[in-house]
Amino acid sequence: MDGPAQPCQDRREAGRSRAPVTPLGDLIERDLYPPIEPFDFCRVAVDDLPTLHVEQSGKPDGVPVVFLHGGPGSPWSSHVRRFFDPDHYRVIAFDQRGTWRSTPLGELRDNTTPHLIGDIELLRQRFGIDRWIVFGGSWGSALALAYAEAHPERCTGLVVRGISLGRSIENRWGFHDSRQVRPEAWEKLAASVPQEERDDLDGALLRRMLDPDPAVHWPVIKGWMDQADILGKSRNPDIDTTEEGMDTPEMDVVGARISIVYFSNHIFLAPGSLLANAHRLHPIPGVIIHGEDDFNCPLANAWDLHKAWPQAAYRPIPDAGHSCFDRNIRLALVAAMEDFKRLG
Repeated sequence: MDGPAQPCQDRREAGRSRAPVTPLGDLIERDLYPPIEPFDFCRVAVDDLPTLHVEQSGKPDGVPVVFLHGGPGSPWSSHVRRFFDPDHYRVIAFDQRGTWRSTPLGELRDNTTPHLIGDIELLRQRFGIDRWIVFGGSWGSALALAYAEAHPERCTGLVVRGISLGRSIENRWGFHDSRQVRPEAWEKLAASVPQEERDDLDGALLRRMLDPDPAVHWPVIKGWMDQADILGKSRNPDIDTTEEGMDTPEMDVVGARISIVYFSNHIFLAPGSLLANAHRLHPIPGVIIHGEDDFNCPLANAWDLHKAWPQAAYRPIPDAGHSCFDRNIRLALVAAMEDFKRLG
């Protein structure tokens, strides 16, 4: 543990009444807001072991939003602050357990979805927030759904993008079936495992990735990251979202290991529970955003979620893949947050 957490600003936020989300026709032509810097950084000890890096940006007394990053275990770009009107929203973002600037880096002990749900609740209480909008993409969408199902009374609204549900069919897609649409990505992953171990590719990847010897773990981690880069390649790479310390071999090791442990354990939830418990989301205004050309998280995930949660607006996005910074995806995310201004 790092010692006592540094003090964070504690501003009380009154509860806000819900209002229905007004469906948007064509996406409004509003792109990202200009870059901004956080008004508050702090470190929060959430248990005996982990300490989280937390930041706040936007309007200090604005409508609160919690941003949940992807991975699990991946760093996130400061450009995500630009989805939110800084004169309206107070955005709380943090590095999840074991990730990037949180410590211990890469820690797998006490690192499960229920632990992360508890961390989100601790931060909500720490910052004196009654209810907030929950915003998550990719793995962050699964975490957002899990949190909202556990604490629906704390959610003013829910925006999820690039839907991940932690199902075994998603593992099957990532390790096997994606070969049908991106064969070069699958070949990079499979080639990282010796031929004699490929009959159990899933098990070989897990064993080798967690091996302490770099000569054993690095080839499969490199294959994993190469595959992810191809499957998640941006359709409109007009924004450089890399930042110092993000794109390093150390971050690749951390992200790959945390991810494979989560997904090999059904994200530490009962199999199928996110859809089975989606009825708990019904009172929450929501938006489901998913690129039609997303080869990382299949579009069927978003459709299955919509069927289980029909009250949410369903927005399949043309000419867009997995990246939240694909132009049409980011337009849709900004549009959702503009529409959610009606919730206050």
